[in-house]
Amino acid sequence: MLVKKRDFRRISNLREVKKVFIIATEGEKTEPKYFNDMKYFYRNSVIHVEVLKRLDSASSPQHIIGQLNQFKSNFDLENHDELWLLIDRDNWGDAKLSDIAAQCSQKKYNLALSNPCFEVWLLLHLKDITKYPKTKIIAFEGNKNKELDKEIRRICGSYNKSKLNTKNFLPNMENAIDRAKKLDIEPDHRWPNTIGTRVYKLAEKII
Repeated sequence: MLVKKRDFRRISNLREVKKVFIIATEGEKTEPKYFNDMKYFYRNSVIHVEVLKRLDSASSPQHIIGQLNQFKSNFDLENHDELWLLIDRDNWGDAKLSDIAAQCSQKKYNLALSNPCFEVWLLLHLKDITKYPKTKIIAFEGNKNKELDKEIRRICGSYNKSKLNTKNFLPNMENAIDRAKKLDIEPDHRWPNTIGTRVYKLAEKII
């Protein structure tokens, strides 16, 4: 027997909301904290940001796509609502990413990949990465010794993935968007092949 979808706006008391952004993230704490705080920092009565809570053991892109699938099957969404998948480049090979990108395209989900990881998006709030020496940029891109984390910690004085202090970042989001656009030298490619992030595309729409 078919189960009728529930009206997301009605049950969430969002009847005046014009557009909903549904976000599923690979990260368990950092990304959700960032986007949950963002929706209050850039408060907009006609936009709602819903960050899906993921299971501790379900970090693979396939599990995250599954979260979006389940949400979409449970709730009535309007055609202009958007579902977003946020993942990092450093955990997955090209074959896996190609499969994920193909699934997102087929299901009309938006893919925001960060290369190598979400921390590149956070650093862009603080600094223009293109201004660093080439050797430093290469170190960020490889991120073997958590170079991005170290640089964020150096600038902010502290950095805790589990307890992200978004006050260090959200006021500078427009700078991060502009800097991320500059890094995105192949915007038509499915994800950044060099250091960069497509999170700016989501952030720009929300604010």
